[in-house]
Amino acid sequence: MTPLRTDELVITGEVATPGTVWCTSALHARACRPLTIDYVTRRRSERHEVRGVALYDALAAAGLALDPARKMDHLSLAVLAEGADGYAVLVSYAEMHPEFGDCGALLATWHNGSLLPRPTLVMPADRRASRFVRQVHRLHVVHPLAA
Repeated sequence: MTPLRTDELVITGEVATPGTVWCTSALHARACRPLTIDYVTRRRSERHEVRGVALYDALAAAGLALDPARKMDHLSLAVLAEGADGYAVLVSYAEMHPEFGDCGALLATWHNGSLLPRPTLVMPADRRASRFVRQVHRLHVVHPLAA
């Protein structure tokens, strides 16, 4: 795979089209309306305004590699969002799926009025910001049940 530019992220793993690349501007073109996010860090409460694309929708471009023999196979998938600094967070596919958990996981492309160089994974339903991942450069879909 060609090395990524500083404004790109790649989707790898258990997907129909591994190596699917999104650039921040293409994601931002699909961004939702501004969303106010409140969360707590170790030091204080914070409020920010973000815009972005649902993680669920961004993954749809790569498709899922599913086993038709397994009942509701998509519910056993998870996505590892990796930041450029090495920080990573795992989110279950069922948790982000609109018909199940619908947690609102968002790849924010815009933060407090500024376009970001790479998206930040934002978990709007979380009270703490611990699962927010800055500068997401890879979304790796894992399937623990795959042989």
